[in-house]
Amino acid sequence: MDPNDQITLVRQLADNAGGAKGPRAATWLLVQHGGLVPELIRTGIITALPNSGTSYISWKAAADHCTTSFPGSAADAPRALDATDSELAILKLACTLTGYHAVDLYRLGWLDDRNRALATYAFAWATGGREYAHGLGLLTGLCDGCSWQPPYCACPQPEAPSSAPVRTPGLTVRSAS
Repeated sequence: MDPNDQITLVRQLADNAGGAKGPRAATWLLVQHGGLVPELIRTGIITALPNSGTSYISWKAAADHCTTSFPGSAADAPRALDATDSELAILKLACTLTGYHAVDLYRLGWLDDRNRALATYAFAWATGGREYAHGLGLLTGLCDGCSWQPPYCACPQPEAPSSAPVRTPGLTVRSAS
């Protein structure tokens, strides 16, 4: 996917997530995870409507894939989701954060430190708000005004990212010290 197209897509997804904390946090989590967006487009979970400036996530379709995309059943699902255990755990948490779908979160314990920090941040956002999640200091490299990392930040005057310099892939997890 063209990086400029992905920037536009992410901004549209953020705009269409609505004002509720859960769907906004869930959308943020899927994007920040990184590897899922192209696969979610391929399977029709993310839809970009041509010439409309609108993109959205079908949380029902995502939840349906979460209950059918596990070893032995993915072949039975329409347009089966090709996802790692980590990606599937992130998708399941995102579905749960929306408040509309309850799915098994058994594999969250298998996440590496980076993905565990993303999951914790998104959970804190969904339950306590974006400012609360940002205030926990789990991640650096995010805009202080919107919690999206550049270039996804659409703030009129992007605020400086929180303290540490941005490192590839753009986010760093603060070490517990």
